[in-house]
Amino acid sequence: LVENLGCFTVDQVRAALKHTNGAADRAADWLFSHMDDLDSAIASLTSNDNIPSCSDSAKAVSLDSGEGKYTMIGMISHIGKNTGSGHYVAHMKRGDKWVIFNDEKVAISASPPLAHAYLYLYQR
Repeated sequence: LVENLGCFTVDQVRAALKHTNGAADRAADWLFSHMDDLDSAIASLTSNDNIPSCSDSAKAVSLDSGEGKYTMIGMISHIGKNTGSGHYVAHMKRGDKWVIFNDEKVAISASPPLAHAYLYLYQR
């Protein structure tokens, strides 16, 4: 996934995953934390003999965690003419209703902007 951003090569992503024992979130953090001198950081990783091989990492990380079914529980959207003006609000699902959190005002949202959110929140 991080490779799709276009900032990193496949080899850089693999090195970060290897360094973080296959933890994708930690690997992404590692990549962005070392962007200034990524080649040197990767070179220091490869010279360290204590780093597990890819096959060791794959054995250590269990990927079988059940079915991948997600439910949308919230979203962040913007109210205003453009991102330079207006403000962001949150909509959260409570039971079968949507609730809008708009600064100090909290109310039932009759028609939440499902197709126009900037960020969607899901729960497994």
